[in-house]
Amino acid sequence: MKKYLLYSIAIITFYFLGVQSASAGAEHNMAGYAWSSTIGWISFNCTNDNSCGTANYGVNKNPDNTLSGYAWSSAIGWIQFGGLSSFPSGSGTQSTNAQINGNNLQGWARALSADGQGWDGWISLSGAGPSYGVTLSGTYFAGYAWGSDVVGWILFDVHTAYPAICADCGVKLAGDASLDVQVGGVSIVNNGAVPHNSIPTFIWTLTNIPSASCSVSKTSGGGTAFSTINGITSSGSTVGSSLTGPTSYTYAINCTNPTISKSVGFTVAAQPPGFTMGGTETAQIQFLSSTAESEQKTFFVSAFGGFSETVSVDVTSSTCPGSTKYSLGGGAFSTNPSPVSIVSPYNAGSTFRAQFTARITNPCTVTLTGTSATANATKDYVINPTTFSPTFEEY
Repeated sequence: MKKYLLYSIAIITFYFLGVQSASAGAEHNMAGYAWSSTIGWISFNCTNDNSCGTANYGVNKNPDNTLSGYAWSSAIGWIQFGGLSSFPSGSGTQSTNAQINGNNLQGWARALSADGQGWDGWISLSGAGPSYGVTLSGTYFAGYAWGSDVVGWILFDVHTAYPAICADCGVKLAGDASLDVQVGGVSIVNNGAVPHNSIPTFIWTLTNIPSASCSVSKTSGGGTAFSTINGITSSGSTVGSSLTGPTSYTYAINCTNPTISKSVGFTVAAQPPGFTMGGTETAQIQFLSSTAESEQKTFFVSAFGGFSETVSVDVTSSTCPGSTKYSLGGGAFSTNPSPVSIVSPYNAGSTFRAQFTARITNPCTVTLTGTSATANATKDYVINPTTFSPTFEEY
């Protein structure tokens, strides 16, 4: 039978030679061709020959491991999977619609053009005497089904039995993988733009990927680093680091079984002009009488992103007593001191002191606010009163 099959394949039209079965659509997740030495090729998905616009057909493996849908033969027409009843009996067969049990394909399919006059159209997916059947290994089906005298033996893995005929045209589950990059829960449209310092979430979805053959990586240079994630076995996600710009980024998901490569590209905008004034600091103050001055503190303004504005610093939002006076840049103490201007170089600093006319016992906070034409920043000083306790020593 195999010799006859090989001979039959060798003389068929070379239209099928080298065909690579395309990825199936969402409706039908099986693809590729089976081969019968009596009726020729049987297509399991319209994407095989780009005929979906005319006849959107295919066979689907459902979540419960049953098969449903239609395959097509130019010789005998439609072959139905699922939705059948009144199954025939045979040695080692199962009276059920087509289903995957473990790694074995069992049950029946049926050619709808059966004439009922000696040909009932039934196709057995496994049986005994002689033993035959179709198995599923990873995403590929292999082995033979039996369709009686009209259809004969149906081979599911032509590419394995006869690789010279076609590299990957046998029946298989259409494995797929996708990568979604989101910012704030919204997917980035490919080649879109996102703000500077956006935090991305990478979400990958795998369908019918049989092994740890996928990875997610950053395929562009520059910008924020990303550690490649290897050995992906199932759908998942990870949160990345803040994206810096202006830079174009490309991330990709790649799988080796089956071979899949998909990319998502986008651009991160430049960091907008701005500046920082540093974090919260403590300024100590010690009361030897009802009045006192805090220690002098120096603060610095660091600019970025092409910042070139003048920065004024004002004292606002103070939780200290209203009579408290402040000094900026070494100027006179005042309850509302004149701002100081800090210009290039951007790391230029200035000074701050607080003066109290009444004793305080608990810390209070003074906020310095920097403003410019394009940005603002704040810095808090916590004024922390300390108590001087004189000690007496005898000499």
